[in-house]
Amino acid sequence: MKFNLVFIFYSCLLGILVGVVASLFLGVVNALIHLVWTTLPETFDSTWYPLWMGATGGVLIGLFQKYIGDYPKTMHETLHEFQETGRVTYEGAIIKNSSAALLVLTFGASLGPEAALVSILGGLMTWIGDRMTWTIHKKEQLLELGIGAMLATIFYAPFVGVSEAIEEGIAERRFQSKLTKALLYGITTACGILAFTLLNRLFPSASVFGISTPEVNWTREVLYFLVPAILIGAGFGAVFLLLGRWTDQLAIKYSSPLGLAISAGLAIGLFGIWSPYFLFSGEHELLDFSKEALDQSILFLVLLALGKALLTNICFSFGWRGGKIFPAIFSSTSIGFAFAVLFPYTPGLLVAVAVAASCTVILKQPFVTATLLLFLFPLQFFPFILFVAILIKRTSIRIEGSIK
Repeated sequence: MKFNLVFIFYSCLLGILVGVVASLFLGVVNALIHLVWTTLPETFDSTWYPLWMGATGGVLIGLFQKYIGDYPKTMHETLHEFQETGRVTYEGAIIKNSSAALLVLTFGASLGPEAALVSILGGLMTWIGDRMTWTIHKKEQLLELGIGAMLATIFYAPFVGVSEAIEEGIAERRFQSKLTKALLYGITTACGILAFTLLNRLFPSASVFGISTPEVNWTREVLYFLVPAILIGAGFGAVFLLLGRWTDQLAIKYSSPLGLAISAGLAIGLFGIWSPYFLFSGEHELLDFSKEALDQSILFLVLLALGKALLTNICFSFGWRGGKIFPAIFSSTSIGFAFAVLFPYTPGLLVAVAVAASCTVILKQPFVTATLLLFLFPLQFFPFILFVAILIKRTSIRIEGSIK
């Protein structure tokens, strides 16, 4: 009992560490983005400014990739390493992950910070665990709790850490009691989100990660368009993955890290000249975009969705490494609004099911998808979101089984 109380205490401290590190890291990222994309353009006013910055970022990232290595590590690489070894490498890796991520995010890549944060926190927690006199089993438990809290904190989704653990199959190995697991996840996540929220007040405020949908006005006609919206969303998710495979194959043919990184930088610049919505992960732009999306043309929304998906995969495949989840949500939202503009019957619900279908295809994790979208849409849409996510997953399993 005494050890359990001590472990709960350390879980609270871990959650606070997660919130503090995430807030400080994102605070630095936002400050650098403001310097590069707001302050400097006031001095160097030019239509071609995004192209110059993209090319500059490409040179720096290409040199980093060539002489230091493939950093930051992706979230799946970090989670895979944790599953295989019960730890995350930290010797020299924390500084490399941090530096590479700052370059990628500062110069406008259509990628998110989750990859870098999970790898940085994983390394820090492994370092702390190595200096404790606990068993390997307890160290692995603490690291798992920290990863779950980090995912919950950066996505503003309290339950996503639990869902990730369940779907990755790591929770059952390290926690004997599901109640204990849920309790510790809850404590660690609550402390992480609280610390993150309080510390964020010290930094200039940015738009909240969220989606603005019209007031929920249920219409009978929406029932006729739910299935088409699901199919559109699933189809777009498949296109997102197809673009990723295509850019991966393209990158393999050209083995120069510097050339690839500069090419991605030029792509960022060209897309950025077209619309600022292509820049960055879309986390802070999503709320403002969703407020005006229904007033945009269908063509613009479709091109924005496809362009964002293409640019995200170009960045990732060409050495600008980071997270794809925020851009996937943004581009899926854009395709959902394109459908809702065409058939404006309870448009918020049509967008929600399209995004749920698309993100489930991309992430291949229905419960993670559902918990990510839980607070992005009105709560009355959540049963539809969860149903669609599970339906898409089961359908994909049957399709894969029939192919085999």
